[in-house]
Amino acid sequence: MVSKLPQFLGVGAIGFLIDACVFFGLTAGFAVGYGWARVAASLAALTSTWLMNRNSTFADGRADTAPVEFFRYLAASLAGAGANLATLSMIAPYDQALHHIPAYVIGAAAGLIVNFLLYDKFVFHRRAGRSPMRPLPPEDAP
Repeated sequence: MVSKLPQFLGVGAIGFLIDACVFFGLTAGFAVGYGWARVAASLAALTSTWLMNRNSTFADGRADTAPVEFFRYLAASLAGAGANLATLSMIAPYDQALHHIPAYVIGAAAGLIVNFLLYDKFVFHRRAGRSPMRPLPPEDAP
């Protein structure tokens, strides 16, 4: 799991840039509330990072078809986004003078931790002896 961390962080950095552009573009450029901006930014970053993580960071752990994997990724990402939004919401009322930058960064860190753990254990989770993209035989299915 630790060997995947540098690649995950690289993908995350690209996702972070996408996320930040959308978040700050909406809050500063269009006066959208931070909650709605957080949702829109998360969805924009989600799709791009799924593709990058699927094809690089966790390529050896793929066990499901792309649609199934995407919905697992979405579920895991929603948990990470929940951690992010909860953290952001606790801090944002106090950092408006700083344009919500502290709330954004701390929220992103909370989401990052949740996402990495869930992606590794829930989304890209090939079991020992199971070939990627092949379902378990019926007798081995959970």
